[in-house]
Amino acid sequence: MKGILNHFRSRYNTFSLNCRYNSSLSSSSLQYFDLSHIHSIPSNLTPKFCITDFILFPDHFTLREQAFLTTRSLEKLKRVFGKRTIYQPSHFDHVIHNYRECQVTSWTNGDNEIEQEINDLLDNKVYNLFSKIKWLPIHILELAESIGGIKPHVDNIEYSGNIVVGICLISPTVMILRHINNPECKFSVLLEPGCLYVQR
Repeated sequence: MKGILNHFRSRYNTFSLNCRYNSSLSSSSLQYFDLSHIHSIPSNLTPKFCITDFILFPDHFTLREQAFLTTRSLEKLKRVFGKRTIYQPSHFDHVIHNYRECQVTSWTNGDNEIEQEINDLLDNKVYNLFSKIKWLPIHILELAESIGGIKPHVDNIEYSGNIVVGICLISPTVMILRHINNPECKFSVLLEPGCLYVQR
């Protein structure tokens, strides 16, 4: 995977975080990352926490592509949950609250043209970047405005795989990644609409 990530940096406008070499991050990447809590990482934590495994693609999707994906995602949620916008109060593991979520195996009810347009967009902007990876089905997650959220957690690899790729749509958010054995050792990243992020 590291070879693939290095290849990304040479081809795309990306910002990756490698905590061992955070002093070399450019000023343009620092607008997205807050590294104020990782400058004095204990050496015994460094190997597991230092990552070239978080990559941010700012403005990866155009405004038109964002609007298209947002519309199709909300339509999919409406087909799954009905016309009324009802948010689930809590996830089964209590990590997510006030949300709607669904798995996508198909995007439409038989509209092959739209289905093909979505698949082409995702192939071009996501899947082709990782040509050797077998992907799990897409999950759409919508958080209720102001009250929806995701609590600190460690992803279940059996459920999510060991690589997570996310697309941020509609509104910006801040993701905080924290060392499991040292909660004070953390960094945060600004995810703006249209960005693509990769973590493992």
